[in-house]
Amino acid sequence: MKVKVGIITAAAILTIGILSVNLLNDNPNSSGGENPIPNNQDVNQDIEQKRGEEEDNNSYDPIMLKQQATEVLQAIHGRDMDVLSSHVHPEKGLLFSPYLSVTDETVKFEKNEIPSLLENDATYLWGYGEANTEIQLTSADYFDKHLQVKRFFESDEIFVDTQNQEADPTNYLKTVFPDSKIIEFYHAGTEQYSGMDWRSLNLVFEQDEEGAWRLVAIINNLFTP
Repeated sequence: MKVKVGIITAAAILTIGILSVNLLNDNPNSSGGENPIPNNQDVNQDIEQKRGEEEDNNSYDPIMLKQQATEVLQAIHGRDMDVLSSHVHPEKGLLFSPYLSVTDETVKFEKNEIPSLLENDATYLWGYGEANTEIQLTSADYFDKHLQVKRFFESDEIFVDTQNQEADPTNYLKTVFPDSKIIEFYHAGTEQYSGMDWRSLNLVFEQDEEGAWRLVAIINNLFTP
């Protein structure tokens, strides 16, 4: 009888031990699990790490970018296409729009086309002006008529990646270029025209593969009735 009790007791202990081992292995939070579920602290650390990486990828120096935009302005004013080309995004090229509108038909040039841009005699449809008239010009004529940047050297305000409620109340450019940094040179209107003759020039920058901010668009903006 004692022997039977001993055997039954030993069997019970063995069964409990096996069940304990199985439960330990099945527990996803145990150290022996192959795919442990991270605790809240681990999840939070991962989120913070990813957020930090995103911020690093999107980081910029406002002062440096403003200086870069000023150099672009000077290059346009001096018709120095070599300097302008040095700022252009190597993969995305450079887009031009005479108004605050960007479509699939908006004129765009590759970086290697910029140095000889003003020597190009081809006529392009840059957009539509008053009464829906076509703006068909050569690159040189477009620069002369639609990129008169001298006024912006004495801008009333320069917006560095900040929305200008008067010129772009819907923040349109940020929807078109969500990963961009935009420098806007803003020239306020005059009393003579009740402020409706305001103008702005938007220089849009996006990062290249090395993380440098490069010019991808030059977009005019002005009051249109």
